[in-house]
Amino acid sequence: DSFEGVRCAAIGALAKSSEMVAKHGEAIVRKLEDSFEGVRCAAIGALAKSSEMVAKHGEAIVRKLEDSDRDVRFAALLALARSPETVAKHGEAIVRKLEHSDEGVRRAALGAL
Repeated sequence: DSFEGVRCAAIGALAKSSEMVAKHGEAIVRKLEDSFEGVRCAAIGALAKSSEMVAKHGEAIVRKLEDSDRDVRFAALLALARSPETVAKHGEAIVRKLEHSDEGVRRAALGAL
C-alpha cells in the first residue's frame, strides 16, 4: 500500500501470531527496507516475536544497526537480544553501538550483550 499507516497496520496484524510471522517472514523482512521508519520498526518488532525468526533473519536485522533512524537502530538491538545465537555471531556490530551518541541505543546494546 502507498500509505505507511496501512503498511504498519498490516505488519501489526501479522505480528499477533507467531505462526503468521513465520509464514510471511520474507515479506516482513522486505519491509526492513521501507522508506518509512515506522514500517521498518514494525517489521523488526514482528520478527522479534520469535527468537527463531531473529536467528533466521539476523543478517537483515544487523544491517538495521546502521539505519538512519535511531528508533530503528534501537528496535534492531532489542530484537537481536532475543537470539543469543545471533548476538554471538554479530557481537562486534552490537559492541560498536556501545559508543553511540544516543543513551537509549547504548543501553539496548548493553541489554543485547
